[in-house]
Parts: sequence; C-alpha cells; structure tokens
Amino acid sequence: MVFLLGIGLIFSSTCSVGTENHGTEHAFPQFSLINEIKSDPESPFYINFEDYPSQLESYPIGVFDSGTGGLSVLNAILAMDLFNNRTHEKGSDGIPDFNSESFVYLGDKANMPYGRYPSEQNTDFLRELIIKDVWFLLGSRFFQSSEEPIAEGEKKPVKAVVIACNTATAYGIDLIEYVITEWGLNLKTIGIIDAGMKMALESVGSEEKALLGVFATQGTCDSQGYINAFEKALPETKKQKVDIIQQACLGLAGAVDGDPAYISKDAVEIRGIGSYQGPGIRHQTHPVDLSLWKEYNFDQGNALLVKKDKQGEPNQVELNSVRNYINYYVTSFVIRAIKSPEIRSLQTIILGCTHYALFKKEFREHFLYLRTLDDRYKRFIPKDLIIIDPAEAQAMALYHHLSQNDLFSPNQPQKYQFFFSVPNPLLEANVITPRREFPNDYKYSRCINRSLVYVKRIPLKKELLSQDIIVKLKSSYPALYEMMFSPNE
Repeated sequence: MVFLLGIGLIFSSTCSVGTENHGTEHAFPQFSLINEIKSDPESPFYINFEDYPSQLESYPIGVFDSGTGGLSVLNAILAMDLFNNRTHEKGSDGIPDFNSESFVYLGDKANMPYGRYPSEQNTDFLRELIIKDVWFLLGSRFFQSSEEPIAEGEKKPVKAVVIACNTATAYGIDLIEYVITEWGLNLKTIGIIDAGMKMALESVGSEEKALLGVFATQGTCDSQGYINAFEKALPETKKQKVDIIQQACLGLAGAVDGDPAYISKDAVEIRGIGSYQGPGIRHQTHPVDLSLWKEYNFDQGNALLVKKDKQGEPNQVELNSVRNYINYYVTSFVIRAIKSPEIRSLQTIILGCTHYALFKKEFREHFLYLRTLDDRYKRFIPKDLIIIDPAEAQAMALYHHLSQNDLFSPNQPQKYQFFFSVPNPLLEANVITPRREFPNDYKYSRCINRSLVYVKRIPLKKELLSQDIIVKLKSSYPALYEMMFSPNE
C-alpha cells in the first residue's frame, strides 16, 4: 500500500481503458472476473453457486449504490404503503408494503462517484465495479474492518437486486442480467431509469407542449439512458408534444458524499485546481458565469470560496456546499433551456441521481427563487413544478416482482444490514491518501481483470459519512436513520 502524502502525483496506467460496450450485444467477454467468480475456488471473489438457496422467500433484498444516494431508494421502499399486505391488491392498509422484508444495503463509497468513470474513459472499470457490487450482495461473507485480513462476517445472499444508482443502471443493467444468468441463478434485477421516466411522462399533460428536465451525473447523461427511456416510452403515452433536456451535474453527487475533489468543510480559502475539480470561472465545461451572480444566489461564507483581483472582482470561485452546487446547476439548466429556439414551459424535472433526492427541497427552492427575478423565468418555471424521484416507481416495480413470483417473506422480524466500501490498506498495490481515500488519478486509472481486492466492504459506521449527510439523513429519513445506527450505538 502507498500513502499519498502530497498532491499532483500522476499515475500511469498500463491497461487499455475506454473500451465501450454498452451491453447491446449481451455478451461481455472482456471481464475475466465473471468466470473467476463462478469457477476459481482460489479467487478472493469465488462463490459456489451450486449452494445458492433455491427457496428464496425468507432471504433479504439487496440494494446497492455508489454511496449514500441509494438510501433514498431504500427509504422509498420502506415507506411505501400502496397495497394490501394480505391480498396484494392496490390500496393502502396502513401497514408498510415491505413490512416483513429484510434488506442488505451496499454503498460503494470508496469508488464513488460512478458518474465520473465514463468521462475518464474508463467505463469498463465502472462495469467491473458493478459486477463486484452484485458479487457482494450474492455472497455470504464480509470484512468486519478494513484491517481484518480474512472476511469472517456472515450475511445471507439476496433474493433480488435493486440498482439504486442511475449510472449503474445505465451502464450495468444488461451486464448484471447477463452475469446472473451466466452464474446459473434466477434472480430479478430492478433498475431505476425506465421506472422514473414512465412516472415523469405520466405527470405531463396530454395537450400542452411541455419540457421535461433531467438532472443527473455526467456519466448518466453521456450514457443517454434517460433519452433512450424517453424515446421508448413516449409513443406509448401518445404525448407527442414533450421535449427533454438533460443537465449534467459534475461534482454534485460527490459533494453530497463529501468527496474532497468537490467539497471540503475545512477549507477557508481557494484550494486550487490540484485539489478542487468542480465548476469554476475558467472551467472548460462547467464555467461559473459572473453575469449570472444574481441568478446563482450562492450561499456565502465557506460555502463559496472566492479569490478577488486588485479591483475587487472575483477571479477564482469554488463551490463548497451542496446547496451551491444545486443553485449553479438549476441556473445553468434554466438559462440553457430558455435560450433554445422554441421556448417551452417547464413542467417536470427528474432527479436522475439517487444522491439528489435528499435535496428535493433545495432544488424546488432555487427554481422558485428564479421565478421571482423576471418575467422570462416566471413564464418558464411553473409555481407548481413537478419533481420526480424515480425511487418511488422503482419501489413499485420491486413490489410487483415479489407479488408475481410469490417471493414475499413469511411474517418474520425485519433485519437490516448496511455496508460501505473502504480502501483496502493491506493491498500493497493500493494508493491511499492520509484521509483514507483513493486519490482521483489513481482511482480512475485502475484496470479490469487484476483480481485485486481494492476495497473492503465493512459494516456502516458514522465515521464513514460526513456530518452534513448524517444530519440530512436524520432529519429527512428518521425511521431509516434509526435502522442504520441504533444497533451500533
């Protein structure tokens, strides 16, 4: 293991990155890990699938994301009460629909944000990470700590896989379905994009010409996952007067999870390009436009790091709070949309990254703030703007799958296990900062087919999350927060 003590080191990769295979061929020969998991007992990733349980009703449901965002999906699942638990007919009965189900949650925080791998031309490594996420959920062992040499913790394998990540759905759902079949299993994989798009289109009126906005990671936007889902679902709705615009939100998911490349609560002055990689005045793809300062309405203090020139004008700007990232991207979206040749009325936006759902209120507040500035914004932004969290539609898809396949658990106490990944300090090849994180140059240059245990998936502890996200979870999802931490306190 190498600890990185400074900044600015460059890691060269001896592998070929950037191979693009979006799963359309439904074959993934480039991943030796698929066969290794199934056939190599000497591999640290081996699972004997002949022992996989055949009667799955009493087993947990697996949910995975690149970090904390997927907790919004799990919360939507746990809170849903749209069906009668006895008859499974539609209609609330006052009892949560998954009241008897157990869950295993995995947040791959050490490797996040997933949305950046495509722009770093390393989509194959992203897909290998997705294979490993599923491998963990299907397996029965986990590490108790990052220092533990052997995984001695025990967990149950899962009866269904919920991809609580838009980027992982866009780049990995075909892959997951393929590997599960290759491993001889009959398990359902439930993605988030198609379900979210269907819900969004249902919210749009049939007669009016409207605009649908998608806020997502750069990777999800690049994948065209929502565009493809839109084009597939639109003919079925008979709503031909709907257009769609995507807004890629570089760094927002990372800021939510406290990635130091995008946010630093300790910073009191400009950190510079070696440490900060979010939007800025001279950023090539995400520039902060000083003429829009009023529109941005940034929070001040250490939420916005500014360096001024001799005339007192800002010449460097770094966003340093989740709210400021949201204000920047909402403003960027609105300005771009109203400059389009045919201005339409915005009706619905999709929060196309599960990390964003915790901040639904902040998205709405900035849209409504822009309405107050002038008539252009007021005509474009409705006061009753619809904000879609695709997690709700995904929860319904999971319910229908369990119902149609008689997979509901018999009445038994619910059990929850939460795991997050951390860099493996016992792997000599690893490069880890003093903050116990992967430096970005190393993180995004790693290669597939190395059979290396880059990370360990350990039980969730509060110190793995930023204080901001802990406060947000406690206030927004109090019941889920209790499940996550009470057993450990």
